[in-house]
Order: sequence, then structure tokens, then C-alpha cells
Amino acid sequence: MNTFKEKFLTLVLFVACSFLCAPLLHAAADGVREQQDSSKFAALESKLGEYCRAMEQEPVSVQEKECDFLIGSCTETSVRQYVALSLYNRYRSSRLMGAESVAIHILDSWFFNGKIDFHDEIEKMDARIYADFNRNSLIGCKAPHVDLYDMDGSVVSLFEEGECPKHLRVLFFYDASCSKCKIETILLRSLFENEDYPVEFYAIYCGTDSQEWKNYVNDKFEMVSVSAQVRHLWDPDGDSDFQRLYGVIQTPRLFLVAPDGTILGRGLDARALAFMLHGIFDDRELEYGSDQAMDIMNLTLGGTDSVQARPSEDQVRYFADKIAESTLPKGDTLSFRQMSGDLLYCLASNHSQGAREGMKYLIDKYIISRNEIWKSSDDSLKVLGMAGMMNDLLSRAVPGSHVADLVVPAQLQTWKRSCRVERNLRRLRGDINIIIFYTEGCSVCKAEKAAANEMISQGLSSDRALRKATRRTTVLLVNMDEISQSRPDLSSELFDSFDLSSLPYIIITDREGTILERYATLLQ
Repeated sequence: MNTFKEKFLTLVLFVACSFLCAPLLHAAADGVREQQDSSKFAALESKLGEYCRAMEQEPVSVQEKECDFLIGSCTETSVRQYVALSLYNRYRSSRLMGAESVAIHILDSWFFNGKIDFHDEIEKMDARIYADFNRNSLIGCKAPHVDLYDMDGSVVSLFEEGECPKHLRVLFFYDASCSKCKIETILLRSLFENEDYPVEFYAIYCGTDSQEWKNYVNDKFEMVSVSAQVRHLWDPDGDSDFQRLYGVIQTPRLFLVAPDGTILGRGLDARALAFMLHGIFDDRELEYGSDQAMDIMNLTLGGTDSVQARPSEDQVRYFADKIAESTLPKGDTLSFRQMSGDLLYCLASNHSQGAREGMKYLIDKYIISRNEIWKSSDDSLKVLGMAGMMNDLLSRAVPGSHVADLVVPAQLQTWKRSCRVERNLRRLRGDINIIIFYTEGCSVCKAEKAAANEMISQGLSSDRALRKATRRTTVLLVNMDEISQSRPDLSSELFDSFDLSSLPYIIITDREGTILERYATLLQ
């Protein structure tokens, strides 16, 4: 930017000196001087264009200061007028959103206060009209209050002081005879029918023919949206002064307004509006798994403040479905994402059988198959990444599949004996085989092993049915600490075959090695 400033100042001084030194009273040289001045201004205009393009990515406030600097650096009256008018016209005609603010700033700071003159009264009047029709609806301003009418003749007040709306609002000013309005209508209708953006959409007819208006709405504006609230309005007598307040000199005219009434976008088309809404809704960062959210989810699933929930798989499925049913039909994808993401994080930290199996249902039905909802970069990192990792763990040792064909060192327990063995997990001899992967120093592992010992001891029970069932059961205790230290290759194979992210991990198989249950527990 400094390089541009230096070049610009050099050029300004050159042009100013040319004006001061020119033989202004020499009539014979008038034509030559005008031609020379024109060429000098052409060079200046080129440099102004280069400077403005360099400022395009800067905030509006910075561009306003830079324009003040450029104009203020001109000491010669004609050069200052030329630079100020050139910048004003550039920003007035710019297609960049927010440029109007800079144009009006130049008018207020240099022209309307008398510091610089316009060429004539017509130019001055045109500038005042431009400012008057734009200054009330600039980006960052509060949307002007207007009273319009719906098709039933009822008054609809927009942007009243003290109102507390919940949604973004879109204002679309159009005319039924405008061909560009018809194209934008089709694009807007498609946008809100295919995306679930929860906005209030106000289609404002700028004409005065009620029948033409109704025909247009029926023919062009039939919209079926699960989330956008659509209202059709007009002001046939112009009492609201909406043309001046919103700068509706021509149609179409499209605005995006925040819930608090602040204008976020103006001079939009359907494509630009879609881009802004995507940025607001789809890329909004959400935080998942907060302590408060985890407490709420745990209590909802049947836990307490101090005890983790042990929900059934059906309970998790029911809760996941309820989240979807209470949000998606209304187009509230934000609440759906927040609650489903919190549920995923809650289940990921819960190693009970119901939580784990239910999480598979949540991931399959509501996360990895719903790319139209989980599509932001934030979602990819926080939700889809977590779901992918958990889905990989849950794809191991699925009930109904055969247990891994691996030989492991373990402690074998039956009602008859307890001994050290090297045994193939798929070829255990019991009708029911309970495989417990555990680690030393784990209190829950110790409790599960004790429960297994107690169950096996019932093989000597006086209860015939209990004794018979127990004698058909085999328990295999697999010490993962021992295997990790002595057999790291086998440890790696076991981690690839089972979800050993948390121990104890218990699976139950039949005589053929088919997995009947995983994430099981022997504790009551």
C-alpha cells in the first residue's frame, strides 16, 4: 500500500505543478494545454484505479481513511476535485458490497460540507439523491422500520423498535413486469426449497396492480419450504417510503438482515445470498461434549450426577430418532447438529454395551449418511472425524461374525480347572465362551474377573439347571499388559481385531466361534 501511496503522491505533485505553471492567459495555447491536461489526468485515473483495486480486500473503514488521505494529499483545487469525484464515482458504480458506504462518506466528508465543489448544480442534485436513497440501508445500519400490507390487507410492521425476532430476514423487492425479477424469483424459490435455512423471507411487490401481484405469486412464487417462513407484502400507496429507505430505484433489490435488525447484505442476488447463508448456517462452529452437555445427555440416558448411564441399545436409538424428529422437519439443522454431536461424544465416552451398539445406529443413520447436513469444515473435524474413528472401532468383532482366528496366551477357567494355556479364540470348547480382555491395576477389570470366578464356581451348585448351564461355559482371561510387553506383534493384531480402546472388553462366543455379544458385562 505504501508503494501505491508514494507513486500516487508523485503523480499528484506533477499534475498540480502542470496546472500552476501552465500559461493560463495565453489564448493560443488553450487547445494544446487542454489536450496535455487530459493526458495527465488519464495517467492519474489509471493510478487511482490501481490504488482502489489494491484496497478492495480492506475493511470499509480502512478504504474510507485511504480515500480521505488521497483527496487530502491534493493541494491544487482542480486536482483535488478530480480525485474526489473519480473516487466517488468508482465506489458509486462498484459492484462490491459495501462500496456505497465509501461513496457516501466521500460526499459527506468533502462535498456536502463545501470543501470541494461539484461541476454544476445538476451533478450536486444527483449526488444528494444518491446519498438520500442509500444512506439509510447501508451495511451495518439498522434496517429502517416500514409498515407494509399482506394479501389480506393486514398491516405487517417490519423492524419495529423493541422487537425480538429469532431468525435472519430476507427482503426481496421485485416487480411483476421485471424480467430479471422473474429469474431471481426462480432462483430464490429453488434456494429455499432445497436448503433448510431457517429465515423469514419477505417478498415485497413494488407495483400497484393487486391482480397482477396475486397472479405473479400464484404463478411464480409457489414455494414449499420446511424452514423458510414466506410472506408476501406490498405498499400500493407508497406511504412507507420504502423506495427511499431501501434505495429501491430499480428492481430486483435484495437484502439480508440479522435477527437484531442489522443489515448484513444489500444489493445481493440469489447466488450471493446463498453464499452468505451458507457461511452463516453451514460453517457455524459448534462446541460438542462440554461438561454441561455431557451431564444432560447422561441424565437423559438414565444416569445420575455420579453414575454413568447404562442405556439399552433401544433407548439410544429412540433418543437419536427423537432428536431428528424434533428438529429436521422444521429445518432446524443447527439444533440437530448440536444435540446429535453431543450425543455422539457422550456415547463415545460410555463403554457399556447399549451405548456402544446404539452409537453405531446414530453414526450410520444420522451422521455419515447425512452429508447434506454435516458439510462444514468444522463438522468434518469435530463430528465426521469422531464418527469415522468410532465407526472403525465398532466395525471390529461385530455380533454374528466369527471371532478373530488368533492364538493367545491366557488363563482358562472352567468349573473343573483353571490353567495357563495358548488357545485359539475361535476354537474354544464351551457352548458359551466368555473372553475377558483386561489390564492390571484396573478396578473394573478386577470386579469382572471376580464375577467370572463366582459364576464358574456355580458348576458345583446344587441347583441342577444352574449347574448344567455353568458346566457348558468357558472363561478365557487375556492379560493385555502381559501380551503388549512380550508379544507386541500379537498385541497389534488384537487391537486391530477388537475395540480395546477401553478395558475390560468382554465378548461372548458360541462353540463355532460366532460372536454372540460384545461390550458385555458380568456385573449386576
